[in-house]
Amino acid sequence: MAEQPRYADLPPNMVSEDSARFQSRAEYPRDWMDGDLSDVNVFNDLFAGLISVWEDPDDKKVYVIDGHRRLRLAKRVQATFVRVQFLKAERDADAFVMGVELNLAQWAFERGDKLVWAIASRRAAVERALHTRWLDVDGEAAVRLYNYYPDLGRRYSSFPQDYTEAARG
Repeated sequence: MAEQPRYADLPPNMVSEDSARFQSRAEYPRDWMDGDLSDVNVFNDLFAGLISVWEDPDDKKVYVIDGHRRLRLAKRVQATFVRVQFLKAERDADAFVMGVELNLAQWAFERGDKLVWAIASRRAAVERALHTRWLDVDGEAAVRLYNYYPDLGRRYSSFPQDYTEAARG
């Protein structure tokens, strides 16, 4: 993988989506925070913030990890660029986990009142990845996520333990 800067402005069409690996929003209740931005007709890079992306070392494509709806908006209105942050990860599973962790940290820091919503929305994606076995249920990436979702660790891991205690320590 070529060394890229941590942050960059990229044309939206240079960023690919792989919803099967990196996105799932259908499995939890939708509310005002989960709009598809179809009613928005202007892309403002200041309000859009950073879109988290990862370069797959196998196919060399850049994939959106967090910011799917904002990327779709930028493509739809033909924005000239999106601001991205490259996640440094060896594997897709690690990039997925980093995206979940960054998203939860952002919500906790910026909008603590909406943290419950953020946890629920990411939980759906994590559970889908475990249920379909896209994530190795006993792999390092899954175990990192069990710290946030101990009940999923007890449900999916072959080595059940009290992940609640692990999350506290």
